[in-house]
Amino acid sequence: MKNVFAVTMTAALVLTAAGAPAFAQDEKITVEGLFYIDRNGDNAYNAGENVRAGGPGVQIRVQDTGELVGTYPTGPDGRYRAVLPKGPKYVTSSLEKDYSSTRLGHDVSESRTDADYPLRGYFLNGFTFVDTNGDGVKQADEKTHTGKIKVSGQVQSGAQFSAEVQAGADGAYQLDLPLGALTLTSPDLTRNGLALAKPKSAVDVDWVTGALALGPAGSERDIRADARYFEPKGDGALEDTTISPAKDTYVVGDQIEVEFKLLNKGDVPGKLSVVVFGVGPDNVELISLSDNVTGTMQEFETVAKLMPGQSITVKMKLEIVGTGLSQIGPFARPFIGGFKDVDHKNQGQPFYKQVKVVEKGTTTEPSTPSSTTAPTTTTTTAPAVVKAGDKSGLASTGASVLGFLGLGAVLIAAGVSVFFVARRRRS
Repeated sequence: MKNVFAVTMTAALVLTAAGAPAFAQDEKITVEGLFYIDRNGDNAYNAGENVRAGGPGVQIRVQDTGELVGTYPTGPDGRYRAVLPKGPKYVTSSLEKDYSSTRLGHDVSESRTDADYPLRGYFLNGFTFVDTNGDGVKQADEKTHTGKIKVSGQVQSGAQFSAEVQAGADGAYQLDLPLGALTLTSPDLTRNGLALAKPKSAVDVDWVTGALALGPAGSERDIRADARYFEPKGDGALEDTTISPAKDTYVVGDQIEVEFKLLNKGDVPGKLSVVVFGVGPDNVELISLSDNVTGTMQEFETVAKLMPGQSITVKMKLEIVGTGLSQIGPFARPFIGGFKDVDHKNQGQPFYKQVKVVEKGTTTEPSTPSSTTAPTTTTTTAPAVVKAGDKSGLASTGASVLGFLGLGAVLIAAGVSVFFVARRRRS
């Protein structure tokens, strides 16, 4: 019994000694930290600063061997968390590509919760409001709107990005953005009767495109962009319609060029749309249309927006294919940039052109009498009838007395000739 007891005790001591290292290896450390947008650049997370939720987080390696332990993304709260075996010294490094950071990594050997990463991207801010007095500054009595500033594009990691924000009651807005080729787009408020105002400073969004390119990484990080609006007065006009060559009458097969001027007489940039009355495939065929407009011969619009005060000349080359063409009337639709005209009397009606077309071989000029019809025409129209009551005392019979006198002379001459012939024979 003593021997059995001794063997059992020895085995227990051996197992305990063998199990000691295993318990030590089970000891863990926890490493965690926060990815946040360091708006003021003080390397500290402050109230009001946003976190980087759903980011790639960090990778952790063993410092001595470089062995990769794992990757740990950030959660909805912007934090990553790694539970690691205690013992080795570890190195954490950021996997973030869409933001720069003043912290590249952390060396850890014990548990810590402050292995944070302050990030920097684009800090976009500005104002968007209805600038009633046009001074470029938001006044207390100037209204805001419910439209949203949108930013979209491709970030440095290659992913597509999109975000939007609505201004507060004071007209101010703010967006923290990743680095990349991004574009700001201001809201389209045409339905509200509002258009972007003409820029007054370098921070105003372009009123023609309504957009602002934020640029690639390395460009300005703190960006101010204002989207000011106003109530526009649209006025698109059409003038000076001409047709060349100018003719009283055109013939089927003739080619003509119609030319007119389009003008923006309003105070807002916009495209002008034109409809041409009177033309159709049964009476004309389009040969060419000037490249400053796009569409068909019956309906087209300007390729580019016309600035206030700007005008362009439009040319249409047509071939007449039918006699049904009687009018060519270019008409500028009464709106520009989606805004109704304040003047509906300058759309082009006074410059409509009336035309006359005939078939080939047809002319409106009187024809010249031919040589075969001239004698007949002269004989039937010449006044040769003696009228009643003239000096001859003859009644008007419709016959000429000269005709009878001529016939008598011929008969007398014939009798004289017969007399002389008979006398010669007798002699």
